Amino acid sequence: MSTAEQHPGSAGEAANDSQAPRARAHCGLVAEDDWHPFGIDDLEPAAWDALKDTGSTAVIAGPGAGKTEFLAQRAAFLLQTGRCRPPQKILAISYKRSSAINLGDRVAERLPDLEERLTSLTFDSFTKGLLDRFAAALPSVWALHGPYEIVFFGEREIQDFLHATAGGAPPALQWGIRAIPPKRFLADIVGQWELPDDPSAVPSSPEEYAAWAWWSERYLRDGPQYLDFNMINRLAELVTRATPQLQRALRVTYPFVFVDEFQDTNGAQLSLLRSLFLDSAVVTAVGDRKQRIMGFAGALEYAIDLFRDDFAATLHQLAWNLRSSTDLVALQHVVAQALDPRVVQPVSKARVEPGHVAASLWTFSSRLAESTYVANWIADDIASSGRRASDFVLVAKQKVAELEPALAHALNERGIALRNDDARYGTTSLQDLTAHELTKLVVGVLRLAAQPAGLGQVWLATSNILAKVRGEGDDETSQQQLDEDLSTFTAALRRWLGDNDISNTDPNDVVQRAAAIATEAQLRAFVAARHRGEDADELLASLAERLARVLPHANSWIQAFLDIDAEDAVSLMTVHRSKGLEYHTVFFVGLDDEQWWAHDRDREGSTAAFFVGLSRAAYRLVFTCTAIDAARNGKISELYDLLDAAGVQETRFQ
Repeated sequence: MSTAEQHPGSAGEAANDSQAPRARAHCGLVAEDDWHPFGIDDLEPAAWDALKDTGSTAVIAGPGAGKTEFLAQRAAFLLQTGRCRPPQKILAISYKRSSAINLGDRVAERLPDLEERLTSLTFDSFTKGLLDRFAAALPSVWALHGPYEIVFFGEREIQDFLHATAGGAPPALQWGIRAIPPKRFLADIVGQWELPDDPSAVPSSPEEYAAWAWWSERYLRDGPQYLDFNMINRLAELVTRATPQLQRALRVTYPFVFVDEFQDTNGAQLSLLRSLFLDSAVVTAVGDRKQRIMGFAGALEYAIDLFRDDFAATLHQLAWNLRSSTDLVALQHVVAQALDPRVVQPVSKARVEPGHVAASLWTFSSRLAESTYVANWIADDIASSGRRASDFVLVAKQKVAELEPALAHALNERGIALRNDDARYGTTSLQDLTAHELTKLVVGVLRLAAQPAGLGQVWLATSNILAKVRGEGDDETSQQQLDEDLSTFTAALRRWLGDNDISNTDPNDVVQRAAAIATEAQLRAFVAARHRGEDADELLASLAERLARVLPHANSWIQAFLDIDAEDAVSLMTVHRSKGLEYHTVFFVGLDDEQWWAHDRDREGSTAAFFVGLSRAAYRLVFTCTAIDAARNGKISELYDLLDAAGVQETRFQ
């Protein structure tokens, strides 16, 4: 392991910090009473209280409350006032990669001299990074044999396992094992089982016996070892428990911890937080139980309440909605009351934009009619308003791949692109792929090579990422040398692109040539350090797969490289993918029993998903359905009752 790849708080990381420009190490502190928010006019009173709180806090932030902005401002406050003293850092944990990157970007934009002191990761990336770096410190009985395989275990496989395990268990345990719900097994039982020092000892309770049998079959075995992220979490907890110096280093390095979307925390994740930071860190948990949509993946029912009890956290409730218009906030409140009758309606602080019908229900006789009308409506609105395609999103409960062909065709007929953010390329969704810094670097290099002029912002962004990848200083000499290298490299790549026809060039070759702006070792170290648990080679392979998808439809290299991101496109995504995002106009497509087939299995979770999807809209919200009579009388009739209660008017089209 190289020095730069050591764990947070190691001598290697401290050495890297000491080599940074002197301005970073001696950045002048601001008195707390003199500190002001960056980039915004002000914070609401409750946000100020939470931001300045000296202890652990639970911040309830509904949709549009600006929770990412709040966390960015709290990070700035802690760093600039000296509450978080150099070289200490803030650890920010999110549940989506795009959210983790967004928070890091906001802090970097406001405080470029301090951005390295915020470590913004996903929970999975954090735990996988710990395991990958310190696997050698695992007790020998829990040792990895070599590379492990990440597997997403299905409910049927778990059900079969529990049935077989019960049959071979001691008679006193069989009934209890059979009673374990397969859906909750990984998160609640495997994910919360503290791995014992002696895994050969047979447990005496049904739950622990089932967890022990699961680990025995999939990990404590000769040959390949199979893990999901609940199991990775447990191994990460074990390696820190077994390595006191690592635990101390984490605690010393991270006296402040942020956890976003806390309502979706599962038992394994809360257990890890307790183990690492219960008595050592000031933890800020931000969440909203009304947006708890990960119950199917083991999200604890009252995660925020458990956190408050464990960490003696003070509760702060944000009251502003910075995203949605007053009429949309009123609609959201109707649905919110179905999830929590005690909820207080937020106050809209969104910019007023008159002339919109806030919410509508459009019903059609077929998917074709629906797609055609929606596409024409979007095209006409863009033409009359000057809005961009990226101001619109099409959200569905699931099965977006089934909706994509008709919608993409109808939009393309009007000259508008559709971007399926849930589409997977290799191991990565398009949304996560395009948000990644490594992708931004490679695509930036490709765009600069294809178009030598007029891309000042692209040059600046690419140069900034390249400096991080190479570990360059930010003094004038270093920046000048880096710019010269980037200019020389893109000029050579431009000549190569000119010599190769777009129709018969290997996309992987294109990506690898652009990635050669840095060495393989630099790219891998960069991803390992800033995006722990991720793999640079996998990301480049995913990017090449995405390029292969867009090349046949592009008439130039410039167009191909623009199409990778498809920034000026209407987005299509699931409700879960839309979490944390906002759009001028939201089309909630497919409000029917086909899309919401599992509604009656988890009514609260399904209603929360409905709430999340509709609350993405800033000014306009349109629900669509192609089987309205069946939907109003089917599984999701109660969702239509909520729309009726909110006064949403229905318009039927042929």
